[in-house]
Amino acid sequence: MRLPDLSGHQLPREPTRLARRSLRHVAGALLGLLVGPLLVLTALLQLVRWRGPFRRVRRWELARLGWAYRLQLEDSGGSFLGGRRSLLHGTLAGVLGYVMGDLLMLVAAVVLGSLVQSLYGSAVIIEFDLWAISRPAPAVLLIFGTSSLLAAALYAEFVVWLQTTLLRRWTSVVRADAMDSRISRLLTTRRGVVVAIDDERRRIERDLHDGVQQNVVSLSVTLARARRAGDPERSAALLDQAHTQSQSLIEEVRQVAWRIYPTALDEHGLASALDGVAETSPVPVHLDLRLEDELPQAVESAAYFVAREAVTNVVKHAGASRVDLTLVTIEEADRELLRLTVTDDGIGGADPEGGGLQGLARRVAALDGSVSVDSPLGGPTTITAEIPRD
Repeated sequence: MRLPDLSGHQLPREPTRLARRSLRHVAGALLGLLVGPLLVLTALLQLVRWRGPFRRVRRWELARLGWAYRLQLEDSGGSFLGGRRSLLHGTLAGVLGYVMGDLLMLVAAVVLGSLVQSLYGSAVIIEFDLWAISRPAPAVLLIFGTSSLLAAALYAEFVVWLQTTLLRRWTSVVRADAMDSRISRLLTTRRGVVVAIDDERRRIERDLHDGVQQNVVSLSVTLARARRAGDPERSAALLDQAHTQSQSLIEEVRQVAWRIYPTALDEHGLASALDGVAETSPVPVHLDLRLEDELPQAVESAAYFVAREAVTNVVKHAGASRVDLTLVTIEEADRELLRLTVTDDGIGGADPEGGGLQGLARRVAALDGSVSVDSPLGGPTTITAEIPRD
């Protein structure tokens, strides 16, 4: 089975895509009411050596599964669908299709009946065994019509899930609809990565402009004053001042380079890089690092930048006296995750939609991870990032 090419892949907007998907699923369930019984009947005819009709109906059923449910089967010829399997599959498709038809008849009765009554401005009376209610037709159309359509869409999803689950007992199945959802998330993540890169470039530009560039200008002015000074002692004092400024400039350039990407991350690993974050933070940072083995470079980089940005936000906005940073590997849903938790005792009220936290989320989402924020007013604030290790 071929996977779709992501290059230039264009998907319709999410509401449109979901509406089309629901309509296909509903139509597919209804077609099951026709094809399912035919599959059972022709499977029984095989007992008397009449196999032509069965093969034809089986092709129809595979076409229904491919068009309506977007199922990609490893055995595209359908040889797995024979004997008792075809009887079970056809019976299930027929029963599910019958229920869908009955549900759609209810939807049609409610929607069309309420619409007709709305045109004449009368009320709709809904009778039950023991009681009856009378409501204006527009209200019935809005409430019961919408809920009936939603029920049909949800039932159609259940039909697809149930038939896919049964088919997976016999052959490998891939749902293209699920892959489209995944591709949609990947496209969104890709856009988020581009935004995160642009934000990082702007931050680097600000660091260079507001810090390094100003100190370079100041150093240049001091050296110019030293050259013009007629007094040797005055010139020597200015040169000493310039030397001190150059040392500060070197340290500031080193700090800017560290914020862009710390060499310790490549040379000594994530633990050493996080030690550097703790040492340079004006707020005490207590580390609890429980790493048993090496991590992929991309995972280490994402965890480092999340930790650094989270600590920077605490220093700037939280008014905290302590930061606890925990890094541990966990297993969840058959996959291994790196969980990073940053907790501070500050004032709380962090906005998850803020630029800094959104930048963290975009960076982690690029690796199929997630970021959650718990920050009630008054604190404490806890930022948790979970990143798949592979």
